[in-house]
Amino acid sequence: METAVAALHLLAAAVWVGGTVALVFIAVPMARSFEGEDRARALRRLGQGWRPLGWSMLAILVGTGLVLAGDDGVFDGTASAEFYAVFGVKVALVAVLVAGAFVHDFVLGPGLARQIRAGQQQTLRRPLVVVGWMNFALTLIVPVLGTVLAHLG
Repeated sequence: METAVAALHLLAAAVWVGGTVALVFIAVPMARSFEGEDRARALRRLGQGWRPLGWSMLAILVGTGLVLAGDDGVFDGTASAEFYAVFGVKVALVAVLVAGAFVHDFVLGPGLARQIRAGQQQTLRRPLVVVGWMNFALTLIVPVLGTVLAHLG
C-alpha cells in the first residue's frame, strides 16, 4: 500500500510541477502576446483549464503526503529529529504555496483579467507576477524537500 501511495504522490507531483513549468514558460508568454480582450480571454481559458487539474493535484499531494509522513513515524513520534525539521519546513512551504496559489488563481488573476477587459490601468499585474514567481520557486523547492525526506525516512 505504501508503494501505491508513494507512486500516486510522485505522479501528482509530476503533473503539478510539469504543468506549472509549462504554464510559466510556454502558455503564459504565449497569452501575453495578445492584446486587450484576446489577452484576457486567453489568460482566463488558461486559468479555467489548469485550475481543476492543478488544485486536484495539490489535494492529492497533501493527502498522500500525510499518509507517507505517517508511514515515516511523524504522527507516532518515531521519526528522527532531522525528519521532523525537514518535514516542518516542507509543511510550512506547502502552506505558503497553497495560500499563494489561492491568491494567484482566485484573487489577483481574475482581478487582472477584469482590469484588462475594462481597459483599466493594470495595477494587479506586478503583484500577480510576484506571487506567481514565488509559487514557481516553491513548486521547485517542495519536491526537493520531499526527496530529502524520502532519504531520511
